Amino acid sequence: MASNSSEDMMKQAQHIWSMLDDLSAQNPEAYRKFIDKHLTEGKEAMKSPEPHMCVQTVIKQQLNDEPLFINIMDWPRIPAPKNDEDPIPTLGGSLLKVSNDDGSTVTVVPVAFSSKILQDYGIDSSLLEEQRLLVNLAIDYVEDQNKVTLSRKFVILPKSTRFKGPIAKSKDALLKKVSCNDTQFCSKLGDLEKSLGPLATGCKDALLTNLSSVVSEDSAGNNAEHHNPSGSQPELRLPGETVKSGVKLIEEVNSAETLLVRPDCTMDIVGGDSSKQLFIRINLPGVSSVRECSLEVSNDDLYLLVPDRYELILPFPEPAVALCDKHSAKFSKRTAVLTLTIPIAD
Repeated sequence: MASNSSEDMMKQAQHIWSMLDDLSAQNPEAYRKFIDKHLTEGKEAMKSPEPHMCVQTVIKQQLNDEPLFINIMDWPRIPAPKNDEDPIPTLGGSLLKVSNDDGSTVTVVPVAFSSKILQDYGIDSSLLEEQRLLVNLAIDYVEDQNKVTLSRKFVILPKSTRFKGPIAKSKDALLKKVSCNDTQFCSKLGDLEKSLGPLATGCKDALLTNLSSVVSEDSAGNNAEHHNPSGSQPELRLPGETVKSGVKLIEEVNSAETLLVRPDCTMDIVGGDSSKQLFIRINLPGVSSVRECSLEVSNDDLYLLVPDRYELILPFPEPAVALCDKHSAKFSKRTAVLTLTIPIAD
C-alpha cells in the first residue's frame, strides 16, 4: 500500500516536472514568472514565527490563580482573513512550564496570527477595542485547546517585554503543530499545501492550476498579478473542526447531550446622570449570525439563548430600571461579540 502510494507520488512529480520542462522550452518568460512566484511564496511561508506582544492573565482553576503569559506571535504562514466577514485564522500550542530570565518558573502558551492582523490590531494599534477583541480571541483559543478557564482581566505587557520564557520553546511548539509528525493536524493542511510550491506533498492540483493560469495570462498579455481574481487563500483550521462558511474558528464539539454554557460577558454603566446607559458585551465564540440568538430584555434583566450552545440570565444593577423598548443590539460576525446599549433610569 505504501509502495503504491510512493509510486503514484513519483509519477505525479515526474508529470509535473515534465510540464515545467515543456513550459521552459516553449515559453521561458511564463516559466520564469511561475518559478519566481513560487520561490517568493515558499520563502515567505517558511519564515519562523516571531514574538509580537505578550499578554498576562491567570488560570482560574489553579490554586492562587496561577499566572499565564500568552506569547502572541507573528507568523506569515498564517493567512489573513479575506474580508471583514471571515473568521480570523488562529494557531497555538499547549501550555508550557519554562524557566524565566530570573530563574523562576512561568507558564506560557504561544498563539500566532497573520502579519496583517497584528499590523492592524496588535501592540501598535490605535483601535483599542479591536485590540482587546483580538486578545480575547487568543484566550478563546487557549481555553478551547487546553481545556482551561482563563481570566478576562488581562494585561498587555510593554513593548520591551514581547515574550516570556525562552522564545525558542514557543517557536518550536508552533512548528510542531504543523509538523508532519503531528498526523492529526497534518491531515487538515491540504489547503495550506497549495501555497508551499511543488515540494509539498499533494500539491499537484494547485501546481497545475497555477501553471495553467500563468500560461493563460502570458498568452493574453495580462498582468501576472491578475491570475487569481478571487484572491482566495488557504485557511488554517482547528484540529477536529467541521468547517462551515462564515462560522467562527473556535467551535465547541456538539454531543448527544449538549450542556448550555454561560458565555463570558461584561456590563458597565456609561454616560452622565441624565443619559445613563448599560453597555453590555457578550462573547459568543462559534456563533456566526445574530439569527442564532434568542434575546429578551426586560426592565431588570436580560435573557439570551443560543440553542445547543449558550444560555445567559443577566440581572441589571438593582437601582437601575432599564428602558428595554429603547435598547439597541449589534452583533459582529468577525469577533462573535454581541453588544447591547440599553438606556436606564435610576
